[in-house]
Amino acid sequence: MVAEIAPSTATASGQGGGQSPSAAELAYLDGHRVGRLATVDGQGAPSVVPICFTRIDLAGEPVIVSALDDKPKRVDGRELARVRNIERNPTVTLLVDDYVEEWAGLSWVRVRGAARLIEPGESGHTDAVAALREKYAQYRAMPIEERPVVAIGDLRASSWSGSGARSDGGEHPLPRPGVEELEATIAGRRSVRAFDPRPVPRPLVEAAIAAAGWAPSPHGRQPWRFAVVETADRRASLAEAMAATWREQLDLDGQDAATVAHRLGRSRERLTTAPLLIVPCLYLEDLDVYPDLARQEAERTMAIQSLGAAVQNLLLSLYASGLDAGWMCAPLFCPDVVRRSLGLAEALDPHALIAVGFAAKDPVRRPRLPLDDLIVGWE
Repeated sequence: MVAEIAPSTATASGQGGGQSPSAAELAYLDGHRVGRLATVDGQGAPSVVPICFTRIDLAGEPVIVSALDDKPKRVDGRELARVRNIERNPTVTLLVDDYVEEWAGLSWVRVRGAARLIEPGESGHTDAVAALREKYAQYRAMPIEERPVVAIGDLRASSWSGSGARSDGGEHPLPRPGVEELEATIAGRRSVRAFDPRPVPRPLVEAAIAAAGWAPSPHGRQPWRFAVVETADRRASLAEAMAATWREQLDLDGQDAATVAHRLGRSRERLTTAPLLIVPCLYLEDLDVYPDLARQEAERTMAIQSLGAAVQNLLLSLYASGLDAGWMCAPLFCPDVVRRSLGLAEALDPHALIAVGFAAKDPVRRPRLPLDDLIVGWE
């Protein structure tokens, strides 16, 4: 995310100590997930490490907080170089930046401040832990409430960004992710069937649905909506409502009673044990209407294609946030049942179930076709 944080050549706060962070600079920090924290030891030797961070308000002032988490490290958290440095010299700098190949889109915010440790039980510690867990789902599985957090106050900020103009004269878009980061997200996404019982943070789900909203669609009409099913009663009710259709379909396959019962039980389990379900629905009310059947069918096909693109955005956003998901197509075979169970409007056509949560175990991944098999023509 890039905010318009500065003129093209310099900021009002300049390159010195800076001023109190502006609203735009704070928004820029809030929109980023990694920064570089610089500290100095007793001999003046600098140390720079990447950190996860978020912002809270203490006594009406913005404070940046970062956890001493339990990712693999060679020493105890209190023996980390940055902690020892802060205890000797509390003056620190945090740099957050965006790099894009179109250099007009470069930007950074640099914050200087006084760092200290907030111990468990001290004022601000509970708020800091809660804010970090809201921003980073991974912290929900770590006992960061048992450890001090680094807090940076007395903030002074400076910032810079490119002109916002592209070399071709157009406006600069949001920065593009690095190729390696994007490829890692795409290839890392997996289809998960088993989840642990931890609740799913609502902000991560909202962000994923917002990402779905950026998918391409016919005429830009976004012909899809999303129903979120979170409570245990609602998930169990939906599973029970769909069970009769599942049984009918399994019976049609000619499978024996034991196999039908086993597969039916597994399908129910996926719905009832996933902490949250998202139901993508096709919504055609805003699309163009044509007098001939062929073009109207093409319009519907385009809408279905765009629904798939929206779901892919959703899945990638969930994975990037630390969650996992599994795409189930069952509503295609009983849309009326799903609609009634969830109390959805007639104009909503349920097309899928996305089970969402934290993976209980790594799934078995199916191999992908080689690139040469995917390309059937190139002239």
